[in-house]
Formats: sequence, C-alpha cells, structure tokens
Amino acid sequence: MSSSPAILALHGNLGTSADWALPGHPDIHPIDLWDHVALDFSAFAAALAGPLSVGLGKPVLAGYSLGGRLALHSLAAFPDRWGGAVIISAHPGLCCVEDRLARRTSDAIWAERARTMEWGAFLDQWNAQPLFGEVSPDLRARQATLEPRREAIATAYETWSLGRQEDLRSRLGRFTGPVLWITGERDLRFTRIGAEMAGVFPDFRHIVMPGVGHRVLEDGAEEVMRALKSIPGR
Repeated sequence: MSSSPAILALHGNLGTSADWALPGHPDIHPIDLWDHVALDFSAFAAALAGPLSVGLGKPVLAGYSLGGRLALHSLAAFPDRWGGAVIISAHPGLCCVEDRLARRTSDAIWAERARTMEWGAFLDQWNAQPLFGEVSPDLRARQATLEPRREAIATAYETWSLGRQEDLRSRLGRFTGPVLWITGERDLRFTRIGAEMAGVFPDFRHIVMPGVGHRVLEDGAEEVMRALKSIPGR
C-alpha cells in the first residue's frame, strides 16, 4: 500500500463529487459541498480540519474554484493539518469593500435564480458566462442531476459568496507545505492571481494549463492528474 498522502478534494459551484473522478488517481476523497452549506467559511474550515478528514492522516487539500476558496480558508486557519495543497482556478479574497458588496449583490441574484428558475434555463444562464467557455456534455449532465439540491446551491451563493470571504493573503503565508496552484491559459484573470500568489506561499509552484480556460478540472483532467502525482511525497 502506498504511503503517499490522501487527497481531500472540494468541487466547484454547480459541481459534484464526481468532478474529482480523475483517471488513474484512486486516492482522492471528494467532499459533497452541498451537504455542508449551513456552515460559514470558518465553521467549514474547522470541519475540514476535523471530522471531514478523520482517518486520512495528513492529507493534501485540493479545491477547484469555490472549493479552492473553501480550501484556502482551512489552510489559513489550520496550517499544520495539511501535507500540501492543490488550488485550481480560485480566488484568495477581494481586497476592496466596494468589490465585496458588488459580489454579494450579484450572488444574491444567482441565489434567487437557483431557487425559482426552471432548472435547465438556470444552468444555461450560468454556463453562458464568458468565464466558462463551452460546457461539456458530461458536465452539463452532472449539473442536471443537481436540481434536487437547488436550495443548498442557492444557500451556497449566499453563505460562501466571494463577497463574504476574507482576504486571506496575509494569513496564508503561515502554511509552509508545498502548494501547487493551477490555472488555465485562457483564464487571464485567474492566471494573473495565480502568479501573484508566488509572493504569499514559501513553497509554491504555479502551473498554467495550455489551451484551457477556467474549468481546468473538467477540460484538463488528465493534466491535473499528472500534476497531482507530482506533489512532493506522492
């Protein structure tokens, strides 16, 4: 049996645990975020470091987009709990109060749409955002299965809005383990953020996936799998 650390993985918004079913990587333990939307950022960070990671030793914490933001909170609050981190297409927090307020307003609108719109029409609006590019048939099919979770998804827009997230930059330097930050070449905003994070973490590597946009976990799954295997200690 391998002594490599397990990977505790968090999916993105409108995602599922199945998003982390990467080829050739059986030691990934995905969390279904929709089961935990009653927890705010701090409470979920504590749950990750506690009951949600029991029995995994000192795992690598991985998160994509929304899941990456949640992972960053746990890295900042519990830096000694984790053996490493893989952060994909994520934001460390807005610096400006005005930007936070604007994002909370935007996310409140998305929450209302998630609660009230016909589900297919809601997904079409979400996927039409320029950030995402084309949606694969497999991803669209997984999103369609989330209709019974629409209240949890709406709550997540509110509870875990980027507008409610702390700017974590000043605290993240407490984490001294290896950090692998992954962004897509076509996702200029998040690739710029990834480059900036080199000044935050003491042990940091930024991988830019060629030909990929924001949905790195979906559109660059094989490359992500290879990157995960390159984490020190694996």
